[in-house]
Amino acid sequence: MEPQINRVKFTLTNMGLNEYQASTLAHLMYIGETKATTLSKACRVPAARIYGVLEKLSQMGLVIVRPGRPAYYSPMSPQEISDALMAGARDEIMRRLSTVESYRTDFQTAAEEIFLKGGGLGERIPLLRIASLGKASLEETKKLYTTVSDDLMIMTRAMEYLPQVKEELEQAISRGVNVRVLMRSRDSLSASDAEKRDTMIQLLEGLLGDSLEIKVSDIVPIRGCIIDPEGSGHALFMVEEEGVPHALREVAVTTHPGLVKGLANLFDLKWRYDSSKLE
Repeated sequence: MEPQINRVKFTLTNMGLNEYQASTLAHLMYIGETKATTLSKACRVPAARIYGVLEKLSQMGLVIVRPGRPAYYSPMSPQEISDALMAGARDEIMRRLSTVESYRTDFQTAAEEIFLKGGGLGERIPLLRIASLGKASLEETKKLYTTVSDDLMIMTRAMEYLPQVKEELEQAISRGVNVRVLMRSRDSLSASDAEKRDTMIQLLEGLLGDSLEIKVSDIVPIRGCIIDPEGSGHALFMVEEEGVPHALREVAVTTHPGLVKGLANLFDLKWRYDSSKLE
């Protein structure tokens, strides 16, 4: 039974007990009601420590003590132990939250007096924030479509994700946002990707109507979107890496005005000089 006892002990340490507590309780669950001296030999917790460990386990509601000379100890059931550990964890979290909350105002007041006072440069806008490709990048894209007020520039292969951001894009269009989409040309894509692209273009035509502005290029080195580069600009982008699995790719999010304007300039150059109207 030693492997099973060790498994219970390992699980109990992951649930918050220390080494001695977990070993004592795991062996007590196997032996049943017993004396501290007997339990000490079984779980190899020193005799000088076993009473303190059992007292703590009792206070935590994990062990029952039958007073006497000597006292006898028995474990609660696995269900009761789990419930007690969860209740204790919740109480500890609430205590920590209460402590942090009680110091929050004092911290902010004191910290504002020193925040960035020594460097002399003031607060700097970070250049980039990295997000994973997939659900996280999709949520970031939706946020940008939701907050754009004037200009939305989209760089994409075939815009396969359009159905997932359709609602946010419709809302942007209804606000009068100017939308431009730069896509890969049909000849630069595989047959299946070209078919997906054509399906997305039909959906875009339904959304944008006469205001539809789509151009195509054989090369779209950066994919993503840029919003309001002349205002409170934001951008989300990734470098095109053919053949690299999505799990190994990342996207960058930036609010740095210089970088946003630089990406917007790149888009405009591609739009004017290295793309053609959709036929």
